[in-house]
Amino acid sequence: MSAPRADVAAIVVGGGGGERLGGVSKPDLILGGVRLIDRVCGVLMEACGAGCVAVVPPSVCVPDGVLRTLEDPPSGGPLAGIDAGLRALSVGDDVLVVVVSVDAPGVAAFLPALLEPALGESRDGRIVRGGDPEPFDQYLMGVYRAGALRRNLDEAEASLGSVRGVGVRRVLRALEVERVNVSADVCRDIDTPEDIAWWESFLSN
Repeated sequence: MSAPRADVAAIVVGGGGGERLGGVSKPDLILGGVRLIDRVCGVLMEACGAGCVAVVPPSVCVPDGVLRTLEDPPSGGPLAGIDAGLRALSVGDDVLVVVVSVDAPGVAAFLPALLEPALGESRDGRIVRGGDPEPFDQYLMGVYRAGALRRNLDEAEASLGSVRGVGVRRVLRALEVERVNVSADVCRDIDTPEDIAWWESFLSN
């Protein structure tokens, strides 16, 4: 296993209230005997040497070595979570920041495709493209240059007044990104009990 890269950091966006899952805490969901936040952060910390921050409520216990933050006020949506996470990392403009939702158990499968090969100099980032029934751009499964991401968020806040409640795609699609195609399986997130059952089966095989 290669050492964590000093030029790569990570933000784990903690997700909403899990309404379709009965209001459970998504980071605390257990799949294959492992909490989601432990699974996702574990993969990221092996690759990202410039820091890993989880954007989660105080009730969620974060793994050792992982920073914690939360948008203020809470429940501002994933874009506000990315903004809070980037502020907590305080990394230089040239650092690459992996952005992943906590309900992405397949992160180990798609992370290498995000980080290799080297990002083109004219690009602001690289995102996963996949999904079912039709592939689509997965902005919460991507890597971005910290400086470009910061400028993008600042511009959105200046024009909209706030990034709270603003769609991730609406803002991040302004970035110049490369796309890497992956199977619908590895980028399947967890929104319903059926998703939990699917991942339990997938991880047991």
